[in-house]
Amino acid sequence: MSEESVTEIVPNTTHLYDTYDYFIHPHWKRFPPVSDSWHIFDGLFIGVVGITGVIGNILVIWMFTTCKKLKTPSNMLIVNLALSDLTFSAINGFPLKSISAFSKKWVFGMVACELYGLTGGIFGFMSIGTLAAISIDRFICITKPLQAARIMTRKKAFIMIVIVWIWSTLWSIPPLFGLGSYIPEGFQTSCTFDYITKSTSNRYFILGLYVFGFLTPLTIIIGCYIIILRAIKAHGREMTRMADKLNAEEADKNKKAKAEMKIAKIALMLISLFILSWCPYATIALIAQFGSPDFVTPLMAELPVLLAKTSAMHNPLVYALSHPRFRAALAEKAPCFLRCCPVEPAQTSTMSRRVAGRTASQSSVTSCATNLSDCQGGIQMQPTPTSAVSHGDLVKDLVGALVNMATQNASHIVQPVYLPNGVLPSNGVAAVRTPQVNIISGQGQQNAAFVPDTETEDPSKENVDIKKEKEASTSKEAAKV
Repeated sequence: MSEESVTEIVPNTTHLYDTYDYFIHPHWKRFPPVSDSWHIFDGLFIGVVGITGVIGNILVIWMFTTCKKLKTPSNMLIVNLALSDLTFSAINGFPLKSISAFSKKWVFGMVACELYGLTGGIFGFMSIGTLAAISIDRFICITKPLQAARIMTRKKAFIMIVIVWIWSTLWSIPPLFGLGSYIPEGFQTSCTFDYITKSTSNRYFILGLYVFGFLTPLTIIIGCYIIILRAIKAHGREMTRMADKLNAEEADKNKKAKAEMKIAKIALMLISLFILSWCPYATIALIAQFGSPDFVTPLMAELPVLLAKTSAMHNPLVYALSHPRFRAALAEKAPCFLRCCPVEPAQTSTMSRRVAGRTASQSSVTSCATNLSDCQGGIQMQPTPTSAVSHGDLVKDLVGALVNMATQNASHIVQPVYLPNGVLPSNGVAAVRTPQVNIISGQGQQNAAFVPDTETEDPSKENVDIKKEKEASTSKEAAKV
């Protein structure tokens, strides 16, 4: 064999990946090894994302499990999401992937690679499923506010969490029994499903992961938020009509429009973050199975991995820090985390004060519309100055108004009442000290508001018995009135 033929064969039969003591798919040997700068960037990026995700999710779990106001059925889903993202960040992010990235290869062996891929599959699908469950919870809370307290109980929220756990596990364990496998991917510093092999069984498995693990939750999330936005828009039109009837100020209408825009932006941000995190990863898997393998380079395969791992970092930011009660509790217990975005004082608009307490449905939808993060799984009657008034206070106010009206009208009405001595005043109108009757107790008392300023003759000249008899009869007649 000539020297030229030897030099021609050696580059095609040896590769850096051949020196590894675990399986590397032949597809990755078609490309040159990744440069050191990319490995360093990968390790630093995953380190920042992993540490941020661990701290953020621990904070969310701590606040939602210790604050009594946050212990609601709806927030059980938030806690499950934080638990899933915490595990995903701690195991599939920092430190395992960061150590492998700085070592330029997976350094923990093939068994650890399979366990790493299994953990990533379970908690990755769990995060996606929990996001879909949260969207269903908000759909129920806003579109059916009167039935939300009965539908979303703690038991049913727990059942939803159990279903998400079972669903995630069922789609993650088949590679351990021969249906697919877990192998290193991209930069060969992390492990995931084998989406490269184009066997029939593996192709059906990858297609099932795409349809049921990604496309179905995405459809649920988009559908629920579209219905939520429509319900909020319809409620906004109803509130506008009520505001027009009550002659509400134009500023209140502008605030309502801004609140609806804010809710729409939050919903759009949630959907966009979900698509940005998981859509590239699902797309690469489909291209590897049904497209050109030349497109699936180590760099093109690694970038979706980095985007998917960032979901464990931004989920606590979006679903927890946008929660008003969570922010209030965090400002009380750990205000150092809100230096960049302090809690704004709550303001009650004029229109909300005027229309508060109209119906339970309207109050509930308004509560959920102003806070998309949580509706407490039921009807929310927001404490406003008007809704806090009791029925007893309302009756007292009405009685006071009637007394004031009677007092104002009494100055224009002069009632002829017989004087004890039967003497008329100089102006020809009979006037006496008329006993006032309390409209509540029915007891007669003197009140100057009902007595004209006229002089009467001395009643001592009359018989005392006749005087008492006439006063008693007058009191009885006044009491009847």
